[in-house]
Amino acid sequence: IYLSNPLLSNIDNAFVGRTVGTSGLAALSPATICTDQMLYLFSFLSRATTGLVARAYAAKNDDDDITSNVDAAREAGSAPLTVSLICGVLLSIMYAFFTPNMLSMFHVNPLLRESAASYIYWRGAISCATLAQSVALSMMMATRDSITPLKIIGLAAMFNVIGDALFCIWPLSMGCAGSAAATSGATLLSCGFMLKALKKKKLLPQIRLPTKKEMFSLLEFTGPLMAITLIRLLGYINMQSAAMNLGVKPLAAYQLSLNLFVFFLLFGEPLSQLSQTKLPALVDSNDTEAVRATFKSVLILAVFTALGVGGVAFSAITFGSGLFSSDPGVQLLAKQAAPAVFAAVVTTTFAVVVDGAMTASRDFGFMLLTGIVTFAIQLNMLKRCTSISFVFSTYTMRNGLYVVLALTRAFTGHGALGRVLSRKR
Repeated sequence: IYLSNPLLSNIDNAFVGRTVGTSGLAALSPATICTDQMLYLFSFLSRATTGLVARAYAAKNDDDDITSNVDAAREAGSAPLTVSLICGVLLSIMYAFFTPNMLSMFHVNPLLRESAASYIYWRGAISCATLAQSVALSMMMATRDSITPLKIIGLAAMFNVIGDALFCIWPLSMGCAGSAAATSGATLLSCGFMLKALKKKKLLPQIRLPTKKEMFSLLEFTGPLMAITLIRLLGYINMQSAAMNLGVKPLAAYQLSLNLFVFFLLFGEPLSQLSQTKLPALVDSNDTEAVRATFKSVLILAVFTALGVGGVAFSAITFGSGLFSSDPGVQLLAKQAAPAVFAAVVTTTFAVVVDGAMTASRDFGFMLLTGIVTFAIQLNMLKRCTSISFVFSTYTMRNGLYVVLALTRAFTGHGALGRVLSRKR
């Protein structure tokens, strides 16, 4: 389910890399900084939705009243959905008027700007649908429905493949703009079906201005999470900026590797979601035994998931780079980066799971402070960047350090999660 956006991005990469060539694939790198990475800044909305809806849904379970469960979840989702639509409108306006300025700010090669801009305009136009879809998905997952979004995302992926074939190959041959148009169409389709599914389950929130109480509850999550997400986004941006300085072919290879990296690391997201839906109520009730059992199970699963997914990511880049580019030079550079991508996927997958537990216990101060410190170290390392492998190694360092510090904090009895874990039975 969480692979929807990276799956669509990899489909775009494959069609653009094979039909437009190295320059088109390279143009997608700055384009995704301005679209996917910018939208990632608003991922705090979906994470806040998960926390708010999961708590509201669990709080009513004691009554065994399904109607109350649904009503509480629907009300909790109203503020995030409304805010997501407002943010989406503002983003679309920004993309319409300031895309050339953004590309200039990132010092994008002038030869790549036209293709990058055409991609950004299409993706930026449907920002509302992208953000609303992420909130709707979080509501479904928080109310323990994973089958419906799985079906919808599968349908959207099929639509995107057909759209890419029509817009990139024949009859339109629109290149980067065509791949963006296909992805935008798939996103609109997915968003529409998800909102329809919420309405059918009587979970569709009302679009209205949040009350003071709702806004306060939302800001409890969104304020700290937005700051945390911004720090992480700056890390991604600086990684891509370092890759851009290496040249067109290394940039194309980086774009190929990065999208596969993002695709595979999200295999850890279900475990993060498990922590975010199960742990909040257990931490709030100081249920030490249940918290220990849940956290232990999630960590064990995370170890095996990280190693397995990392191995598949290594194989995908080593043996599958030809699916995304016909340029032997780009394929070789991607294969050389495969070991570094393996390490980054393993470390980051585990970090995503640990991050879910930190979010569930609202340990935002620690998350922000650690993010700032690790970003500063990463930024200093990127100044000496000489290869794609080095770029990914800086991310491995950042997430590895975060995991060590987070687990040390939890197991030494610090923070909300640590205090519950350290309580005597």
